[in-house]
Formats: sequence, structure tokens, C-alpha cells
Amino acid sequence: MESKKKPSRLTVYLPEKAREDLLRIAQDTGLSQSQLVVLATHSLIANYKAEGNNIFSELLGLGSKHL
Repeated sequence: MESKKKPSRLTVYLPEKAREDLLRIAQDTGLSQSQLVVLATHSLIANYKAEGNNIFSELLGLGSKHL
């Protein structure tokens, strides 16, 4: 019988506004905050693999500059 490894745990500190927004989304969607963070992480990884550092340009206010 194959044993399943428990996923690793990561503690993340969020600004209060982000935490409140995440909680609201969780309530609206019926997903847990943890599920939403996992989905967001998978999305970040996929976008990074496709676009590299360019995905951060807008967030960091760099416009079309490359990191």
C-alpha cells in the first residue's frame, strides 16, 4: 500500500485588508481560505512558467520594463 505524504505547511502573514478580502471571497465562493491560497499559488506558478518575471511588472509598477 502506498502511503500519502501530508502536504507541507506554510505560514503566511497577510495585511489585514488582504485577509478580510480573502475571507469575503471564501464566504462568497464556499471555498476555504486555504483552498483559495492554494489555487492562487498554482495560478502564480503557471503564469510564471509561461511569462517569467514579466508577470510581476504591473504589480511592481514597472510597466513594460523587464525585471
